[in-house]
Formats: sequence, C-alpha cells, structure tokens
Amino acid sequence: MLNFGFALFAFLAAHVIPRSTGLRDWGIARFGRKSYMMAYSLMSLGLLVWLLSAAINAPYLGLWVTTQLSVTVAIIVMFFACIIFSSGVIRSNSLSISFRGGETDLDNPGILALVRHPIIFAFLLWSAAHLLVNGDVVGVILFGGMLLFSVLGLRIALRRATKRLSADQLANYLTVDQGPIGERIRRAMSAKFAVEIATGSLLFLALLFGHQYFIGVSPLVYF
Repeated sequence: MLNFGFALFAFLAAHVIPRSTGLRDWGIARFGRKSYMMAYSLMSLGLLVWLLSAAINAPYLGLWVTTQLSVTVAIIVMFFACIIFSSGVIRSNSLSISFRGGETDLDNPGILALVRHPIIFAFLLWSAAHLLVNGDVVGVILFGGMLLFSVLGLRIALRRATKRLSADQLANYLTVDQGPIGERIRRAMSAKFAVEIATGSLLFLALLFGHQYFIGVSPLVYF
C-alpha cells in the first residue's frame, strides 16, 4: 500500500508542480514545445505505469462486485474516450490542454466543435469507466481521485484560458462548440476528423485486446 501511496503522490505532483511553479513555461522556452511535451508525456506515461502496477499489487479490500453489465458500460465509455482522445491530442486548442501549439482552427475544429476539452474529458471518461469496474478501496482511491482531478482540470483549463486570452479572443474561441448539435457535428466532420476517429478506434481495440498483457486482466473474461 505504501508503494501505491508514493506512486499516486508522484503522479499527481507531476501534473501540478510544473505548471504551478513555472517549470513548464521554462521547459518550453528552453527546449521547445514539441521536445518538452514529448519528454513530459513519456514521464507521465512512466508514472502512470508505476501507479497502475502499484494498484494491481496493493491489498484487495472489496466494496462492490464487478458485473457483466458494468463491464459492458465501461467498454462503451472507453470506446468514446479513445475517439475523443485521439481526435484531440494533436489539435491546436486555445482553450485547453494540447500537445500541439498554435490557435484553434475555427474553420476546421474537428472534435473541438463537440468537446471543448477533449484530452481532459477523455481522461475523465477513462477514470469513470475504470471506477465502475474496480470496486475495491485502492480502485476507488485511484480512479475516484483521477475522476476528481479531471473535473477540476476542466475548470482550471478554462480559467487559465480566460487569464491568457483577451476578451475578444475568448469570446471568439468559445463559439467553436456552441450552436445546435446538428450544426456542431457538421462543422466537426472532415477527412482529418475521420482519420482521427479511425485512429481512436484502433487505439480502443489495442487497449481492449491488449489489456490482459498490459494490466494482467482481460475485460473480455466477463463475456
């Protein structure tokens, strides 16, 4: 359990300290956004692997039973999470987290016409799906904490954008996901968005069928 506590602290600290201390801005200025984001992503991935490994090996104290229905719901939620993540990860996003610099493309917004914070929202869906099917104390701490972290992240991202952008810029970018849903879907669709959806689908299949090899447990055993 101590290993899990250390891993959880390290993971959360890595996502709070760089931005709050100015280390992120220094790193981008010193090494460039692309190099910094690549190094930061690899570090985050390594910490996530450590955290999940620590959670798997922590003592099991059950709270509720995982069922076929809950696994089915989790799989469906994960499908959308993968689509949203893949569609948002390389999109310039003036209002939220983005692995790519630049401003939101209002003429071809893709997923941003549907989801304002795709990376954070995908992480929220991932957390919720895994919380549903991990009904033990460590699972609730891990995925419940990630879910809360994601909810706070949605608010923090918009607040930072409000401080960073002028009133006119903010109002302009906020229009990207406004309007009737049919109109927003029409603005989202493009050849690039179709490729992103296909990539997300492949990511989903890789995670679904590789879950047993990555994590040691296959969700397919419930079927």
